[in-house]
Amino acid sequence: MGLIEKRLIKEAKESWLPGEQKDIQDVAGAPVVVDVDWATFEVDEVALKNVQHLGVRKLANAFRVICVDELGKEAVRERVKRIFVTNLKEGTPSVVIENDVVTLACMFGKGTDGCLTDLQIARTLERML
Repeated sequence: MGLIEKRLIKEAKESWLPGEQKDIQDVAGAPVVVDVDWATFEVDEVALKNVQHLGVRKLANAFRVICVDELGKEAVRERVKRIFVTNLKEGTPSVVIENDVVTLACMFGKGTDGCLTDLQIARTLERML
């Protein structure tokens, strides 16, 4: 991992990730923890620059769609304890819920072409809740 990647990860941990996590918690009405698998990003500067807006922010928007009413908030409180974001080098973007963990896996280095939209994330999660 180079200096640029180290700085981007430090900035994320100290600057925007806590705020994004709080936003998701406020929308869901639950103490959801947001974790990023930094090891999958450590040699991908472009992916690090995209993960906030194409990953965590899209998840927050998806939770706004899901938690539009009390039924959605209740479903999230019961089934989502943690969100895990990981960077793929290749493959198909996906979002799943397993063992109370939402995992978003995208190719953040490819920009929007390697990621799901917030509505795709919301609709997929709604089917799993």
